[in-house]
Amino acid sequence: MRSRFCHAFPRSADRSPTTDREYVLTPGRHWKRATWLLLCAACRADAPSTPHAPVPTAITVVSGDLQQADPLDLLGAPIQFKVLDGDGKAMAGVPVQFVVPIGGGSVPASPVISDSSGFGQTAWTMGPFGGVQQLELLVNGKRLATVTASTCDPSECFPMERLSGPLSDALPLTLSTYDSSGQVVHPDVVRAHGGTTGYWLAITPYPNSSTLHENPSLYHSKDAATWTVPVGGTNPLVKGIAPVYLSDPDMVVDNDNHLWVYYRSVTASQNIIKVLRSADGVHWDSGTTVISVPNHQLVSPSVVRAAPHAAWQMWSVNPGERGCSAPTTTVERRTSTDGIRWSAPTALDLAQPGQSIWHIDVQWIPARAEYWALYNTYATGTSCATTALYLARSPDGLHWTTYPSPIARAGMISAFKTLVYRSTFMTNPKATQVTLWISGAEFTNNAYIWRTASVTTPVTGLLAIAAAPSTLVQAAPPSVKLPPPEPDVGPDHR
Repeated sequence: MRSRFCHAFPRSADRSPTTDREYVLTPGRHWKRATWLLLCAACRADAPSTPHAPVPTAITVVSGDLQQADPLDLLGAPIQFKVLDGDGKAMAGVPVQFVVPIGGGSVPASPVISDSSGFGQTAWTMGPFGGVQQLELLVNGKRLATVTASTCDPSECFPMERLSGPLSDALPLTLSTYDSSGQVVHPDVVRAHGGTTGYWLAITPYPNSSTLHENPSLYHSKDAATWTVPVGGTNPLVKGIAPVYLSDPDMVVDNDNHLWVYYRSVTASQNIIKVLRSADGVHWDSGTTVISVPNHQLVSPSVVRAAPHAAWQMWSVNPGERGCSAPTTTVERRTSTDGIRWSAPTALDLAQPGQSIWHIDVQWIPARAEYWALYNTYATGTSCATTALYLARSPDGLHWTTYPSPIARAGMISAFKTLVYRSTFMTNPKATQVTLWISGAEFTNNAYIWRTASVTTPVTGLLAIAAAPSTLVQAAPPSVKLPPPEPDVGPDHR
């Protein structure tokens, strides 16, 4: 913006030189030519603007990380940190807030204002949970640093039997499937209101891995525990006709509380994503194709809207043309303004060291203002016989924080003796409890027997399991060579 001097500056035609080196700008006042040129340059419309004030972009933890204390005890040393701008310079007067995502601990005050040298510190009291606990340091709601502590010796923090924890109490669902097998996989759950009030479960029967019966089906519940086919409804919602098979249903609720069920149609050459819509969960439209890509560039679509007027987002896995036998995979995200027309995919940084992601489910957690992803994995270089289920978190859906250990593993309960597979979850309004619906299988008599089980557990305990040292929780390799749990092309005709 120009100064008052610039606005009062005479036009060049009014400038009368009194000598070769002086200009008259105001009556009775003479200016040297060099001074006039400098002032003129300052008044140019394209003159450089005042640089923006620096903003905090990083927090360095100076001391206090990796301490140990008993549950509910204060750590022996404070957490000391330094706030930096984009040039690595210290920033004073910055309010730093604290969040305890794992362990249930607390700090005495939040925020803490950085001093004249950019430094600040806080005490940290451990929560009641054993194992690894975490403290996050945020500025303007953005996580800039994480501090870790533990309530036991790292070599003894997470014995296998305790890691099973509440998940070992997961109970298999009893569902009346249209094929009478009761074997199900690929669960997804939403809660709706209006004409679709209650909880809705989309899932596919998968008896002994038969894709002939792998067709999206729908169940309703008042309590998210007991599930029945909605009154007046019929399963499956849609049925694949050989050589096409259907899989990976995922639900979202729109602004009018209508149900949208996305699913993947697999042909000999294409992965086609379609969507069905209903105002009551009973009567459905004929379906719409929204995406079509070459095999197998779109596996396990997961669609989310963070708010009623927010963009639609779809996360999926891209294993390439080799599908279930791909040595590595990539997680991608697409966006949409209407849930029908989708952007080109963007590859994400979501990855699990030593593992390849096969299926994914993403949810927006309003109470924490962040996205969570739940994904099953197989050892990189093998096939999609997945034995681990991991959790990750993100503030924007693009950049993810992962954890070293799975929250569920093959062998945790007898129903998942061989595999854990595509799973879903839902938190309570305050995000203190999370309910998981985990699918998996036991390989017996030369066939997979598929089940889905459910359990509710404290969020802090679940995150503590995810943060456990990875070397103590790796699943044992299978004792027999397992067949791929799903085909790459066409149905198996069993």
